[in-house]
Amino acid sequence: MSAQQYDPNKLGWGAALVTCVFTAALGFGAWTIHKNTYRHPRDPMAQQVYYERDQAKHAAGGDHSAAADHGGGGDHAPAAAPAGEKH
Repeated sequence: MSAQQYDPNKLGWGAALVTCVFTAALGFGAWTIHKNTYRHPRDPMAQQVYYERDQAKHAAGGDHSAAADHGGGGDHAPAAAPAGEKH
């Protein structure tokens, strides 16, 4: 037998400490990023990127057809290729 007695209370504390410090560092990093980048939805400085285009669309009657989309990356699916063509 070994001269040292097995004591399960003395095993793994270094790994637990490293894990806790790493978790705290990740939490602090996430909080810092959130604090520096978050804008409240009602913040007057957080204007929409496509504000002018959206206002023009609403003034024109809000036509959502594919013909009215001027390549702005709308939510329409791309047209399917004909059956004979392969990409």
